[in-house]
Amino acid sequence: MLDAIAGNLLKDFRIEFRRRFALNIALSFAAITTLAVSLTAGGVRLAAQTQAMLFWIILFFSAMNGLAHVFTREEEEGTALFLRVTSPAAAVYTAKLLFNIAVIFIIAAVISPLYAFFLNVEVASPSAFAAATCAGCLAIASSTTVLAAIVAKAGSRGSLFTIISFPVVLPPLWIAIGATRAAIAGNTVAEGVVFLLAFSGALIAVSYMLFGHIWIEE
Repeated sequence: MLDAIAGNLLKDFRIEFRRRFALNIALSFAAITTLAVSLTAGGVRLAAQTQAMLFWIILFFSAMNGLAHVFTREEEEGTALFLRVTSPAAAVYTAKLLFNIAVIFIIAAVISPLYAFFLNVEVASPSAFAAATCAGCLAIASSTTVLAAIVAKAGSRGSLFTIISFPVVLPPLWIAIGATRAAIAGNTVAEGVVFLLAFSGALIAVSYMLFGHIWIEE
């Protein structure tokens, strides 16, 4: 199992860093959107709630293409059947989940300093901001990985993935916005982070139970 997970994860990283398709699109979208919001704000410092909402909206939509790409690539290139034959379903899901977590963490690591710089955001508690961001990113990745496997078999993959993901991601997204606002204001974020981690654990457990039926075509 561990060899299958490591092999699939290494393959995904090699393909992504060879082509850099998903990351390039996500980072370009994030940079352009952040710059556009900054120009629209005109140098005016926004309220903490508005800053937190804009941050997560940019991060969410920037990450959507990259999180879906890990499964759509397998279907488009005809390697999904090979994976079904050679790797256990649990190993495939674990590798894809770890890859998606890495992708959204990279996107967040790039967006956060750009957003703080261009929108003149002063974070009162950087460590709390980092904790809220990491917990929120984990919740988004755990919520969308199994949905990406479902959408990969559909026709309009990119747009459909964002549409069906949003209702699932909305609760942790709202909590992440509240925790980020608290971090910017210098308040505690412990409750929000605990909720996001618990939500991620529950979604991952349910995904493990369902992924075999989704992935294996019976």
